[in-house]
Amino acid sequence: MNIIKALLLTSILTFSFQSTHASPAKGGKLVIAGGAISKNSMEIFYRFAELSGGENANIGVIPAATGSVGKQFQLLQNAFSQAGVKLDNIHLLPLATKDDKKTKDDESKWLNNGNSVQVANDIKALTSIWFIGGDQTLITKVLLNKDGSDTKVLKQIRVLYKKGGTIGGTSAGAAIMSSIMIAGGNSQGALFNGFKESYTSMDEQEYGPAVIAKGLNFFTKGVIDQHFDRKGRLGRLIVTLLNDKQHNIGYGIDEGTAMLVEGNEFSVIGEGGVTVVDTSNVNNYKFGSFPVNANNVRLSFVQTGDRFNLHTLELTKRNGAVQTVGHEYFRVPAQSVSGLVNGNRNLDQFIGYDLLDNKATQQITSWLIEGEQAIKMTFSQDTQTLGYWSTDVTADVYSFVNVKMDITPLKITVSH
Repeated sequence: MNIIKALLLTSILTFSFQSTHASPAKGGKLVIAGGAISKNSMEIFYRFAELSGGENANIGVIPAATGSVGKQFQLLQNAFSQAGVKLDNIHLLPLATKDDKKTKDDESKWLNNGNSVQVANDIKALTSIWFIGGDQTLITKVLLNKDGSDTKVLKQIRVLYKKGGTIGGTSAGAAIMSSIMIAGGNSQGALFNGFKESYTSMDEQEYGPAVIAKGLNFFTKGVIDQHFDRKGRLGRLIVTLLNDKQHNIGYGIDEGTAMLVEGNEFSVIGEGGVTVVDTSNVNNYKFGSFPVNANNVRLSFVQTGDRFNLHTLELTKRNGAVQTVGHEYFRVPAQSVSGLVNGNRNLDQFIGYDLLDNKATQQITSWLIEGEQAIKMTFSQDTQTLGYWSTDVTADVYSFVNVKMDITPLKITVSH
């Protein structure tokens, strides 16, 4: 089996990727999608097409992350054309590493096109770029030189963005957006064991210690993670931030959901929300020590209709949302969530129903167990915490700011 190498860390527990290029200008917009876009979240594609110029859009699609180039490009053609973009203005850019056996081209020959003058020149006529999902390390393999510097094509994409163009992507196409790119691992592996240097298959992206590599740094306000709700990636994002010298704010984007970044604010498009993780005031954490022991991680959750300031970390609530703190609806004993048999397993539901809209408790817990080790995660509200509730037809919708999270490793004894 071929080893899929992530860019090596200078030190696996003290990583810090220095940018080799100037920060992007404020003029461009980013549409950063968390993956698994369905017919229920097509608004993401429609909004991207609108930002790209609508009928006058000229979109370049980068398929580097996928081995199903033909199928994925056709899906995007359908989506963007439904949004009013002319088919002739949706362009497949020859940037890939794997051959799609179902097409006439050998896409594996596109590996070195990151420095193609022709492709770079073609980008000059575009209004936007969309990154297809798959394996994020393949995107950086094509668009970064071996020394980590920008290829000619990436430089031209930055020019497009600086001039006000729109950059978007889903799944792997979201992971590449920040300077730190989370390439693999899950929350359990990261919280208990930290990091490793590489993974050996796509399957290994889904478990074990976190794998960190260099991203493309379009989004400069923190670290991005994706598939956040379904794959439970809160833990691995926290661990990444705790061990990153440059960033202490992270953004976890749910599936079927996108962050629309405009200047110093973002809003939410789609079915889910965006979790904001703040480790700037963490205490009781020993750098590089695992299992993680850390107090005062702060969590916020942003829903469709809310706006979030990337500079002040303040949330402007959606129309119709009302505060929960001091106006709690439920009175339910403190809950402890650990798996499939629990209700309110998603973060917004767990915090909303069980904590912030609940008169009976100021604190709830969740557990992670591995053999005779356990991690206790305690979520609590204090004077910094705000919660908001609204309805979507008959569904309850919760967002919140500054919920306190403490992470405590424990030894357990299992008896039968």
